[in-house]
Amino acid sequence: MGTRVTLGAIDAGSNAIRVVIAELAPTELVRIEAERIPVRLGHNAFTRGELDSSTIDAAVAAFVHFRQRFDHHGVSIYRAVATSAVRNSSNRDVLLHRLYHEAGIELDVIEGEEEARLVRKAVIQAFGQSLPQGPRAILDLGGGSLEVNLRQGSVWRGYSLPVGTVRLLETFGLDGAIAEAEAGMVRRYTATLMHTIAKNGAVSGPAAITGGNAEALAKILSPDGSGFDLADLEKALPDIVGSTVEQRIDKLGIKRDRAEVIGIAALVIATAARQLGLQRLVAPGVGVREGVLIELGETAREEQAKAEGAHDKALLTAARSFANRVDHDTTHGEHVRLLSRALFHQLRDVHGLPDGRGVLLEVAALLHDVGEVVNQRGHHKHSEYMIRWGRIPGLDDTGREMVALMARCHRKDAARAKEIINSSALPKELRGQLRKLTALLRVADSLDTDHRSRVEQVVCTRMGDAIMLDLVVRDGPSRDDPRLVRKTDMLKDELGLDVRVTVARPVATPVAEAGASGELRAVRAPER
Repeated sequence: MGTRVTLGAIDAGSNAIRVVIAELAPTELVRIEAERIPVRLGHNAFTRGELDSSTIDAAVAAFVHFRQRFDHHGVSIYRAVATSAVRNSSNRDVLLHRLYHEAGIELDVIEGEEEARLVRKAVIQAFGQSLPQGPRAILDLGGGSLEVNLRQGSVWRGYSLPVGTVRLLETFGLDGAIAEAEAGMVRRYTATLMHTIAKNGAVSGPAAITGGNAEALAKILSPDGSGFDLADLEKALPDIVGSTVEQRIDKLGIKRDRAEVIGIAALVIATAARQLGLQRLVAPGVGVREGVLIELGETAREEQAKAEGAHDKALLTAARSFANRVDHDTTHGEHVRLLSRALFHQLRDVHGLPDGRGVLLEVAALLHDVGEVVNQRGHHKHSEYMIRWGRIPGLDDTGREMVALMARCHRKDAARAKEIINSSALPKELRGQLRKLTALLRVADSLDTDHRSRVEQVVCTRMGDAIMLDLVVRDGPSRDDPRLVRKTDMLKDELGLDVRVTVARPVATPVAEAGASGELRAVRAPER
């Protein structure tokens, strides 16, 4: 992984504004900070159709705070999205203008379908190993809307319904304990809007449920907060719905803004789940902001891969130019580079080296014999000197040192090579990486020991406690083949695995030929 990349995602929902900041690690997103500020953007937005000036002030203050946190952590890529409340407000441009000029953040107002897609993305990743096939349904309940995702075969369909907790709170005036008649109104309203979605019958398997209220209910109804059965929710409904806000705060241990809407949330979730025939609801603890963060990470990785790819190409070009300047023939080096690259990538899960180290191995392969222009005898020492003091654009000090030492240690015995690496000034972690890189280079170099490019392909396979190297050689097996693997000693030591080899000529390639009937049949290519 190259330069540290820090990402930020903001979800301006109808009941609260949430932010998450994470660092892009080689294989995951590492969360640094997350915060929820209870700014209710939905207040009056669904009854009057516009945002209050006081609500706008509070939102701007929250975003100014988020901007400070972004700057503190060095966030380089962010996305801020707003959902139902801002989407439905006629004066949303006032908020967007102030956020841009006072907080320096652009707010993207997204449609319900986009909201559903982002939630789906976050949920599918969250299920991951625990349920690889994923859920069949996802219910995301927010302050302004209910997003429903249903999977039909391999296709997902997303729906956005105007059934949000703040929307119903203010539209129906449900500001405390909810009477039976009021509860019936919420159930009928939800069921009516769910009718079209639920017409295809019950959804089998567990469903995911997301949103702050869903997570709160999961903690209330289950010891570990992972989820709950519909039967458990329906059993608890009378107590949750019939309690006042103060009683909910007291009994459930939740904050006031959550206590004001959790009764409505429980009714909506229970009704929607029953309409879809859902029995088990799992709360993965993710939402819109995690979906945004995942997409930012994917975009950052793509850009990073492009940048690293361009850097790698430029560095290899610079290495070739250096070899040309000193009149070094790189025919052998280029072949060793290809073999090194194959070993590095096919054994990635075994050696565990960062992907960015691969280009250093390729540069070392290209230049490991460059010292021959000085003297064939002891050329590995000359190679080290020339690489260390030569001008190869794109190699930083650490990269230059690692490439130089790989060139120095590609010959002689493994014990001496490790002694040289271990006595270098590189940090302990980099010395460990360098030993593995050198071990790979030594194997690749021995595969072209006679400089004739005999080995056309190397196929690596882990077989128990051994690494199998299946070599495809253009002239077939010979009695000199043991020389091809004479330098596997260091790789065995570094990986703790035996290294075994098979040698064979290229496999005949099937070619297509039309028969008399017009059908295509496979025939074997002639032996060379």
